Amino acid sequence: MRKSLFFIISVLCIGLMTSCDESITPLEKVVPSSVKSTSISTISVKQTLVNGFWQYSEINMLAGTKNKMLFSRQNNIGLSNTISKIQINFKPDGTITSLQQGLVVQKGKWKLLNNDKQLELAIESQPAELYDIITFNKDVIEYHAVLKQSNTDEATWSMNLAFLGVSSASVTEIVTVYKLSPI
Repeated sequence: MRKSLFFIISVLCIGLMTSCDESITPLEKVVPSSVKSTSISTISVKQTLVNGFWQYSEINMLAGTKNKMLFSRQNNIGLSNTISKIQINFKPDGTITSLQQGLVVQKGKWKLLNNDKQLELAIESQPAELYDIITFNKDVIEYHAVLKQSNTDEATWSMNLAFLGVSSASVTEIVTVYKLSPI
């Protein structure tokens, strides 16, 4: 289930990124916020999420020592892509909508688990996906998904490694880090 959604997201990201005029291979010095530190604010995650609309500010894929920034508002990467126009609305009733130019493009459900350290998203007819919340405060929510080689089929795994430009010998998992900022 998890690999199907990851495969779809990967294909969408590849399609979105290759269709733009901008470079999708930033300098190797560009590194996302720390994946290892967790910062949870005293304001509840739910209170902040439902307090307005959110947008993607950064998306990175990491495999071994390789980091590929797919989207970044701050670094002007991928700003002409559809993802830059998406607005996300976490509603208090546990539903989520993605809007583009005022129109709903995706719907689903969301909930927080494990003392607000994990975010579960079930978008439309896809199976629920569980993400670890890495950083959270009123200005950013950063979460990641981990694709393990042992939990995916060879075609999906190979496609992701080829996209990242890494060899299968050095990597056993791929981490996709999503960063959202309030609008």
